[in-house]
Amino acid sequence: MSQELDLKQIEAKAWRSVFQDGLWDIYLGLLLLLMGGGDLLDRLNLPDSGRIAIYIGLQILAMLVLWTGKRFITLPRMGRVKFGPERKARQHKVVLILFGSVILGMVMWLIASAVSNGWAAGLPWMALFPAIYALNVLAVFGLAAYLFQFERLYLIAVLFALPVPVDALVRAWLGIRLGFWAFAVPALIILAMGVILLMRFLRDYSVPVEDDNERG
Repeated sequence: MSQELDLKQIEAKAWRSVFQDGLWDIYLGLLLLLMGGGDLLDRLNLPDSGRIAIYIGLQILAMLVLWTGKRFITLPRMGRVKFGPERKARQHKVVLILFGSVILGMVMWLIASAVSNGWAAGLPWMALFPAIYALNVLAVFGLAAYLFQFERLYLIAVLFALPVPVDALVRAWLGIRLGFWAFAVPALIILAMGVILLMRFLRDYSVPVEDDNERG
C-alpha cells in the first residue's frame, strides 16, 4: 500500500511538471491574442475566405509553438513520462477540450467580425452575447483546469472571459470600442506569465550531459 501511494505521489509530481515550463501559458496567451485579431484582419480588406485561412494558419502556428517547445525544450530536460490509465483518460478529455477551445475561438472571431461589419448587429441575442461568452469560457476552462489539475488555468479562464464583457461595457458607458485591445491586454498578461515560467524552467533545469562511460 505504501509503495502504491509513493508511486501515485511520484506520478502526481510528474503530472504537475507538465505545466512548469510555461509553454501552455504561452500557447493560451497566443490563442487569446488571435481571438482579438478579427479587427486587424478586417483592415486587410481581404475576402472572408482569405481572412479565415489566415486565422486558421495562425492557430496552427500557435499549436506549433507549443509542440516545438515541448519537443525541443521540455522533453530533453524532463524526459518522457508514461502516465497511468487515469491520467491518460484526463489527457484525452483535455485534448477534446483544447479542440473545443480552438473551435470556440473561431466562432468568437466570426461573430466579432460579423458585428463589426454590421450585418449581425440587429440580432436580439447579441445583447446577451457578452454574458454567454464569459459563462461558456469559464465553464470550458474551469473544467479543463479541474481535469488537468492545472491551478493557473483558473486565473487564465478569468482573463479569457474578460475581453468581450469589458469591451461591451466600455462601449455602452463611454462609447469607446476597445476591439483588439480588449483581448490584447489579458493575452499579454498570460504571455508574460508563460515567459517568466519558461525562463525559470530553463534556469532550474538543464539538458543532462551524456557521460562518456555511459556511451561506451
